[in-house]
Amino acid sequence: MEENSIDLRELLAMLTRNLRKIAAVTAAFLAIAVLYLLIASPVYESESLLRIRQPKGLGSSLLDAVPGGNTAATTQLMSTYAEILKSRSVIEPVIAATETPKDGKYPGYDGYVKSRITTTPFKNTEILKVTVNAKTPEDAQRANKLVVEGFLDRLTELTRAEQRATKEFISVRVSEAKNELKEAEGALKAYKEKNRIIAPSETMKVIADRVIMVDKVKAENKVNRATAQARLEAVSGQLGGTAKSTADSTVIKEYNKRLAELEMTKVGYINKYTDKHPKLQELNKEIEAAKAQLETEIARVAALEAPSDNPVHQALVAGMFQSQAELQVAEGRDRALARIEEENNEAIKTLPGIEQGYLQAERDANVAQEIYIMLAKRLEEAKVAEVMVSNEVQVVDTATLPEKPVKPRKALTLALALLLGLMAGSGCVIAWEMFSRRLRTSEDVESCLGLTVIGSVPDFDSVEQAGKKSAESKGLAEKIRRLLTK
Repeated sequence: MEENSIDLRELLAMLTRNLRKIAAVTAAFLAIAVLYLLIASPVYESESLLRIRQPKGLGSSLLDAVPGGNTAATTQLMSTYAEILKSRSVIEPVIAATETPKDGKYPGYDGYVKSRITTTPFKNTEILKVTVNAKTPEDAQRANKLVVEGFLDRLTELTRAEQRATKEFISVRVSEAKNELKEAEGALKAYKEKNRIIAPSETMKVIADRVIMVDKVKAENKVNRATAQARLEAVSGQLGGTAKSTADSTVIKEYNKRLAELEMTKVGYINKYTDKHPKLQELNKEIEAAKAQLETEIARVAALEAPSDNPVHQALVAGMFQSQAELQVAEGRDRALARIEEENNEAIKTLPGIEQGYLQAERDANVAQEIYIMLAKRLEEAKVAEVMVSNEVQVVDTATLPEKPVKPRKALTLALALLLGLMAGSGCVIAWEMFSRRLRTSEDVESCLGLTVIGSVPDFDSVEQAGKKSAESKGLAEKIRRLLTK
């Protein structure tokens, strides 16, 4: 078989013979690039920096103390806020304020977000960069400002809507608790007047203090349980039953069990130790550590089991898991309180009948008072939160006024055009030479026609030019030799 080979010298000769063609193709590419640069509209980018602060919650103080301990939560929060920033409620007003409608229609939302807005989180930080581009520096800066302002306003609206719903719910409960407190206090007063009780006995005081302390913790746990249940129902309604339960996660289940056991142990210390006792302080540290571990695991599992990659869904799943954990802890505390309450009931049975009735009336009044105080306090907190502006997002750098366009890049465009022109011109020339059927050498005649070459007529013009170049080179060499031998 005849082996085909390519001689690099032949390729170089091909390119040398066709330098004009290569130059023409390159010039055409450069002309097209220049025409594109003249026609293309410049694009300017405006940048702003936002700080996304992790809200303080369950175990956040401990997680903040550990390097990288809350990285997953921060990343998830960044993604959530980036989605809110690019939501329709934020972007569509910006489009209406900055864009000129064509044929009565504004640019589409999807295309605007994909081509005009970019959010970039800086790794291992709380900084989110927002980039918006436009055809003029002023338009880019204005659009960036409106995007950030709309984002902050939307966050405030969402926060206030949640606080408003909470405030309305608590307001109803405060009115009910106030009426219950009045009835309980009236019943206590009537019982004291009926039985002519001025002051309880010392034994009844000791038992009453123990009972009232348990009732106080029980009332607080009741409010926490109702709040967690309401939150769970709200989140489950938004998810539509697409998320799994914490029961499907063995690790979360174990953390919940451990936290519930610690809370039950703490309840058992109610009648034994004060808050400053070393045992109770050590137990509180263990509870905080368990809460921090639980929150970290919830964030991890929520990212894996969310119904989609949407960070908003992940946040809802994490909220559902958190509410389920709080309910399980509240149920454990209820069981521990029930055991202590049985012990207190046994002690109450040792009192005379009149004192038992007085203690029951006093318990009802104290429980009603504790519930009313807690609800009234939370109502005030909800009122304050409703009018407050969210401070979880801070503007680090406002929108910049770009000085130079980012597109088109003139130097890069011309360099690419030059490179592509040289490559295309060289490729075309080589392809033309290799596929051309012209006979250039005696070897081509012999191989293609099968004839023996007897003689050849030289190109006298070429021979004459070659002779002149040879004579000139020899003359130059002779002059150099004479100078050196003098």
